[in-house]
Order: sequence, then structure tokens, then C-alpha cells
Amino acid sequence: MPPGAATTFRATMLGLALTLSACASSSKPMAPEASVTPPPITNPKAAPDEATLKTYRQWIGWARIKHPYADSEARMYAVMMCESGGRAAVVNPAGPYTGLFQYAKGTWNGAWNTYSGDAMTDAKAQIFATALAWSLKMQSHWGCYKKTSSAP
Repeated sequence: MPPGAATTFRATMLGLALTLSACASSSKPMAPEASVTPPPITNPKAAPDEATLKTYRQWIGWARIKHPYADSEARMYAVMMCESGGRAAVVNPAGPYTGLFQYAKGTWNGAWNTYSGDAMTDAKAQIFATALAWSLKMQSHWGCYKKTSSAP
């Protein structure tokens, strides 16, 4: 073994052990990397089924981990249901506003939104973008935010 190799090996192993220990003791949950996708939307005006809503709740939790905001996950879910009834592809022609959280095109394409490359009807992108917006204290952009002030 070359001189110093044993010392280098021990230092490398110690570094690896410390890294693994830090990961194992982290108290902050990590969002899974695996993508969970609800069934395809066949009728954008139809109410989503319970499996889809369960997926949305899960994504809201993951989004809050990635983009922490002060409000509860229940409040974000309540705002989503108020805005769109959980229908990812719904369009309100009065705006026009689109998707779960009823984004206007200009807002969706704003410099703040790192999810703007995804379709406005992409449910996961809307959830994560909304968590990002809330982490930037942009809650006042949603009319339903005020209406859901009693959500836990």
C-alpha cells in the first residue's frame, strides 16, 4: 500500500459515515423522488375522484417541504377546492384563469415561477408553484385565500 493510503482511506470512510449519519438523523422529511400521477383527466369539468384528491393532498405536503410557508396544508387544500373544485384543467372564462389554483397566464409566466415551463393545467406544477408563491408571501393573489381564513 502506498504511503498515506491508509490515512486517506480512513478519512474518506469517516466522511462517508458522517454524511450518512447526518442524513439518518435529519428531522425534516424528504419528498419522495418517485412521481405519483393521478389518472388522466377525461372531463375537465367533472369533479376529481378520491384517489386524485389524495394525490393532490400528498403533493401539497411535498410542496410545503420544498417551499415552506406559514399556512397549513389544509388551508392550501381548501383554497384549491374553493378555486377549482380540484379540477386541474378547468378554465374560468371570466379571467381567464386556469387550473387548480386559477392562475392568469401573466402570473403563471412571471419571473418568480420556476414551474412556468410546465403547462398551467399540470396539477403537480400548480401545487408546487402555489407553495412557492406562498413561501414568497403572495397569498393575497387568491380570492379564496380570504374566504378560507378559518381553515386549520
